[in-house]
Amino acid sequence: MREMLRDNQGLVITAAEPSAVAHFDAAVTEWLGYKITAMKTLKQALERDADFCMAHCFRGYLFVTFNSAAVLGAAHAAHGKAAAVAQTASRREQRHVEALRYLLDGVPHKACACWEAILADYPVDIVALRMHHYTSFWSGYRQQLSAAPAAVLPAWDRSVPHYGTVLGMVAFGLEELGLYAQAERYGRDATAHNPDDLWAVHSVAHVMEMQQRAKDGLAWLDYTIDHFDDFNPFRGHIWWHRGLFLIEAGRFDEALSLYDNAIHDTASEFFLDVQNSVSFLARLEFNRVDVAGRWQDLADVAAANNDGHCLVFTDIHHIIALCKAQKFNEAAQHIASMQDHASTANTHLASVIKDVGIPIGNSIIAHEKGDHEQALDLMLAHRIFIPQMGASNAQRDLLALYSLDMARRTTQSAMLAQLLQERDFARGIARR
Repeated sequence: MREMLRDNQGLVITAAEPSAVAHFDAAVTEWLGYKITAMKTLKQALERDADFCMAHCFRGYLFVTFNSAAVLGAAHAAHGKAAAVAQTASRREQRHVEALRYLLDGVPHKACACWEAILADYPVDIVALRMHHYTSFWSGYRQQLSAAPAAVLPAWDRSVPHYGTVLGMVAFGLEELGLYAQAERYGRDATAHNPDDLWAVHSVAHVMEMQQRAKDGLAWLDYTIDHFDDFNPFRGHIWWHRGLFLIEAGRFDEALSLYDNAIHDTASEFFLDVQNSVSFLARLEFNRVDVAGRWQDLADVAAANNDGHCLVFTDIHHIIALCKAQKFNEAAQHIASMQDHASTANTHLASVIKDVGIPIGNSIIAHEKGDHEQALDLMLAHRIFIPQMGASNAQRDLLALYSLDMARRTTQSAMLAQLLQERDFARGIARR
């Protein structure tokens, strides 16, 4: 028999028994805390209630956040199960199922609209808020990164579970808008609630990265190498941030050691691990550091994921890895696969592939092959679309570094000066 119970946020949730809801709540908490156990705990909720609508929907959300074609079938299956039992669920839960369908249909703005409708009525729905934040991040909806959590903030206080998580989302959104002082304040408040809130920790690190505060950043991320062992792969991104501070400080040997011991996982094809590793090695090379034979592992991963297009930002990193390993034919094949995907789909992803992924990918190939003029022309013509790929200012800065390197290798000294001023201004260090 279905019951209208309440979850950890005090929201009505449809389930067969309280123990199923308890496991669902635990899975949400582990997901927000970047623990590796979230999917296992969610499975336990479904073992107690095979028709648990919100648990099936949440399972679909988790698969979507893997950003891997390999699990899209599982995400669709989870949606199918959620939709099959949604008629007995609440309107809030039904809206979550609709949001999942829009994600799978490739129209993330409609999913965000569903979550915003949920949050208008239920501002403490942490799953809706976090999925909105996550989707906005990877869809290039920069304004919404702070707008959505700020809009619901009056409904939250220390008595509401996951209050610190909301503060961390506000912090990150403010940082992406360049409001660094406010962002750091919210981020530090969030970590006061939970020192291991990785999103909040990383939000403060972003502020320090953008302000080129390497000394502060190294102190902020002063963890032992095993500190995040029970966290999911997002832990590698925290080490990536520490590595950026080491590069900025000129401590290149330590940066390479951190890459080998914490940033790069040779067994991982997870999209964020790939992005971290590729961009880190490229940044080291921009600083004239010899990374030896480290590109080959990343090129192998890229070659194995030639047609798994879920994030254009990951595609760009695959192309970089292939070029760095001198596999230019494979890089061209990756572009061709992107073209095929974009021509057969009418989705947000397809439009981003066309507008930015293909031209920026071709720009990088031209640059790595030595045609710097063509590379720079392509980059300058299409870089206005780069934010559509999502990711953070700090992550997208890799493409700014590529632009600078392209300009340095041409005769366009005035453009080089302009690009340098633009990048420095974003960090508050440029001349007026």
